[in-house]
Amino acid sequence: ILSQSSQIGLIILYTATALTAIIGNVLVVIVFAKGRRCRTDIRPFLINLAVADLIMAVFCLPFTFSSVMLKTWIFSRPMCPLVLCMQHLSVSASVFTNMAIGTDRFLVVMFPLRSRLAASRSKYVLFTIWVGAIALSSVQLVVSRAEDIYVGKYHIVSCDEVWPSENARKTFTFFVLLITYIIPLCILSVTYSIVGVLLWRRTAPGNADEARDSNQLRAKRKVSFMTLCI
Repeated sequence: ILSQSSQIGLIILYTATALTAIIGNVLVVIVFAKGRRCRTDIRPFLINLAVADLIMAVFCLPFTFSSVMLKTWIFSRPMCPLVLCMQHLSVSASVFTNMAIGTDRFLVVMFPLRSRLAASRSKYVLFTIWVGAIALSSVQLVVSRAEDIYVGKYHIVSCDEVWPSENARKTFTFFVLLITYIIPLCILSVTYSIVGVLLWRRTAPGNADEARDSNQLRAKRKVSFMTLCI
């Protein structure tokens, strides 16, 4: 059982995190959707990423907070599979969007004259992202439910996946891990590593110029640092 000071600290932390995530991602959507100076070729993907993060902030943080604080599911039972579905949806959409951005940046560097995604192609990629995310998360509508658990004289309600067998649970868990973590990690590691190496090796045309070369070196270091962070 958490102490009163711990509960107050968690309330402040979760509230600040949720408000920051919601307000920040709403502003990102507005800026990229309306801002004339923000019309980059990956603008649709950045908006999509913000939408996925916004879903996470709305459907994950409040329910996770209540579960941590109260140690039980306090919402209606039909809400349980819906909430878990939306949580998986936001994570999947965010991961798939990051993969699309990483792949696009890789193609831009490798084939700068013919690789940029046209608006129509971006729509198809985004459509595929959401179809895949919905397909993966819809499993939660089938296997997730709120169940009564009795521990001595205490009664709690647990919202979790209920599988027909432990093997089925492990198989699906490994599949989700593969699709949303292992494969994306490999793809992004390879693409951004190649992008970082190619940008670092690239030199400006023309004769040597100390000021220009110094600026280029700083830019390379910045790109390398951001690539490492990503």
